[in-house]
This record gives sequence, structure tokens and C-alpha cells, in this order.
Amino acid sequence: MPELPEVESLRRYLVREGMIGRTFEWVGIEDKPESANGTGTLAGARLVVDQSVKSIERRGKQLAVVLDEFVLGFHMGMTGQVHILDSDDTPARFIRAVFNLTDDFRIALVDPRRWAKIQHFESLEHAFSGLGPDALDPDFTSKQFATNLDGRTAQIKPLLLNQAIIAGVGNIYADEALHRVEISPARRVNTISKKNLGSLFDAIRISLEHSLDFILKHPDERGRPYIVDAYGDRMQLHRKPGSFCPRCEIPLVTLKFGGRTAYYCGNCQK
Repeated sequence: MPELPEVESLRRYLVREGMIGRTFEWVGIEDKPESANGTGTLAGARLVVDQSVKSIERRGKQLAVVLDEFVLGFHMGMTGQVHILDSDDTPARFIRAVFNLTDDFRIALVDPRRWAKIQHFESLEHAFSGLGPDALDPDFTSKQFATNLDGRTAQIKPLLLNQAIIAGVGNIYADEALHRVEISPARRVNTISKKNLGSLFDAIRISLEHSLDFILKHPDERGRPYIVDAYGDRMQLHRKPGSFCPRCEIPLVTLKFGGRTAYYCGNCQK
């Protein structure tokens, strides 16, 4: 978390508020150590002064700000957010970096866990290197999705989290899509029919599009359409202890996949 809908809503927010065409004038980075697990880095942020924003792109969960000479990549980690600041905003908690652009346009990276990354890339191709087709790319088809899974025998949930197979699906939307088509996250992909893989592909699209639409229609009091929790009315499946299957009305069960927790119904998902 955040996944494709949350990052796409962030991209549209920055575009809508007028970031494109502005030039970076100053950057401030917190003078604190990176995250405890060493995953966070803000190194790319230091290089942006005098660079103008040409476009803001996204593939999967990766955001890329295309500048005059290079690309600034943003990965939000678990809790990262980008906020546009008013001129009279007082410093908020968990601000890791602040950027001043022309015409008094200011943005801040807010990240309680310090897992977000800001990185320098030579090109958009490099920024998105290793990522498979975007889950909402209109040119990406259910047939291609099935082909990407062909010959594999692993459980379906970890494969959906593999960004080289389909970019943008993470823990919560994988659970959401699997529940929609009544497939267990532990099911081996080679035991799922082509027809059901097609249904799963459609469910992924429906889950992502529904959530994106919900986020865009429910901004916060500052107009920011960015959500970092895994609950809320945008989800059919409420991924927390004590939740019930919306179909069977029995408690959901959990299963661990490589440290990630899946929530599913042991009755209707087979």
C-alpha cells in the first residue's frame, strides 16, 4: 500500500493542481537517518533544482516526474504521500522532503515510516525497468495476462504481487479481485482454467477502476484524493481481524504468503 488507484489519484492531483510546466527552485531534505530496514532513499531529490516538469507519468505503483534532463522516480513505500502545500502551511509531522517550484508552488513528501524513495533515472524506460504491463493499460489484454502466467505452478496470490507479470496490483487489490471470482489465494495457477483467468483479469480491472473512482470522488478537506489505509467503502473485502465475507457472512480467514497476509473466505473461495 499504496497501490495503483492510490498512485494514479496522486498523479492526477499533481497534474490538476498545475505542477507540469513549473521549475524546481529549492529542495529541503530532512537531516535524519533513513528507515530502519534501509529501504528508503531521497538521494534523487537533491538533483532537481533548475529542472522543469515536462510530464508526470505512472506505471503500476511507480510515479515518474519527467524533467528537462532526467526523470525523478517516486515510490511511495507503505505510507508515503505527496502533499501540495499552501504558502502559510506550518511544517507537518513526518515531512521528509520539501520542494519549492516557480510561482509559489510547493510540494512535500510525507512518510511516517521512511520507506518512500525518490530516485534519479536517465529516462522513463529506466524508471519503469522491470515492470510488466500496467494493470489498467487498455492495450493489455486478458490473453496476454494468461500468457504471462503460462507454465507457472506457483500459488496465484504471490504471482499477482509480481510486478513483472502485472504492474500495479498489491496485497489489498489482489485479495479483492480473488474474492470477486471466488478463487483462493492459495490456488495453484496451473489449476485455474483459461476462462477463470480471464474472469480474474476482469476482476482486477473492476477492483482497480472502482477504487480509483471512489478515491477521486472522496477527496479530503484539502482536495487531496489520496488514501493510505486498506479499508473503507472502496473495498468489498474488509481486510482486518473480525471481518466477514460479504457473500457468505462468515468470518474471513488469513494466510501468509512471503510475509504478506491474505484475507479470504474459506467457504466460497476455492
